[in-house]
Amino acid sequence: MIKVTQFTIHTSGKNGGATWNSPYIFTRKDNNFDVEDLKTTLYVGQRLNFDHVGLKDADAWEEKYRQAPTDGTCADFLEWCKENDYIDDYTTESYTVAEGNN
Repeated sequence: MIKVTQFTIHTSGKNGGATWNSPYIFTRKDNNFDVEDLKTTLYVGQRLNFDHVGLKDADAWEEKYRQAPTDGTCADFLEWCKENDYIDDYTTESYTVAEGNN
């Protein structure tokens, strides 16, 4: 059995564009995924639109995200993102799946 977690991340731009209002859903194997991976996944996946704060503040906004604490759980990190307005909301769901040959 493999333990996996499904993440559903909700974000939105200041203009309410459809891309940013759509949930970003992805599933990862727990033993191959940690908080640093989650931080990188959200950044590289461009689901956090640092330009939405305005070009003048985008660099500071991005730098603050780079300094986000990753010493807790994935839920701790997502809560930090929510409290600091990088995401609107999130849910996580953990479950186990049978290990197959494919």
